[in-house]
Amino acid sequence: MSYTVELICVPLPDSDKQAWVKIFQLREEYYDDEREKSSALLELHKKLTARYSCLCDCSDDEVDDCPWADGPMINNFGHEMGMLAISFSRVEEVLPFIIETALALNIIVADAQSNEIHRVLPLKKPHQKPWYRFW
Repeated sequence: MSYTVELICVPLPDSDKQAWVKIFQLREEYYDDEREKSSALLELHKKLTARYSCLCDCSDDEVDDCPWADGPMINNFGHEMGMLAISFSRVEEVLPFIIETALALNIIVADAQSNEIHRVLPLKKPHQKPWYRFW
């Protein structure tokens, strides 16, 4: 067993309820999808494995400490979505890095275990001083 998150490279409905319906549809299509892998997911793979080696690249001594629950990880990435299986013992450490890195690449992270969808947020406007403050 592992902690699994989906990485979504296509727009999702604003409503979480409708978004989960779309995610379930993407899951069904994911297993038979033979199209080329998303360039965003390939970039994410590069960034994730730069920090945490793929399970298949770990030596026998390192396998137990690897945060990934399966490998080769690249095989879990497709055209519209990818999946990551994380070892439960490393979720608290690795999941925030996955979310931050994916969002920076405009990839949505869906976490069915927590029922959260982490989306790319619009850029915030720089903080403006109130009209009555001149300094």
